[in-house]
Amino acid sequence: MFKREQVCFRLTPFFLFNFAKNPIMVSLGKLANLAIIKKTDFGYYLDAENLGEILMPKRYMTPEMRIGDKVKVFVFLDGEERLVATTETPVAEVGEFAYLKVNKVENVGAFLDWGVSKDLLVPFSEQK
Repeated sequence: MFKREQVCFRLTPFFLFNFAKNPIMVSLGKLANLAIIKKTDFGYYLDAENLGEILMPKRYMTPEMRIGDKVKVFVFLDGEERLVATTETPVAEVGEFAYLKVNKVENVGAFLDWGVSKDLLVPFSEQK
């Protein structure tokens, strides 16, 4: 289960050793090149290394894609807080700045168009 909190941890020799062995890590909110590992009726599963298997829904599949191919995808959370991959490219990734269009404002906050099919929610408590 992924939490949306920041975690403070101490960098230890164990962490440094493991990171040095596998310096490529997949991150939520970032683009990544992931290998297709299996096909299902509802999409492909991709090997997201440290995050496990991530679904790339059927609507992003192309006829040229095959098991074993690497696909450039953006990793984010769907409406049910599950990790999912899309071939759509966001306007900005985690840690970047961008001007985004407000699609609608609800009682929880503003929903912004950031280039992927799911709007980005910015709760009122996060706005200044």
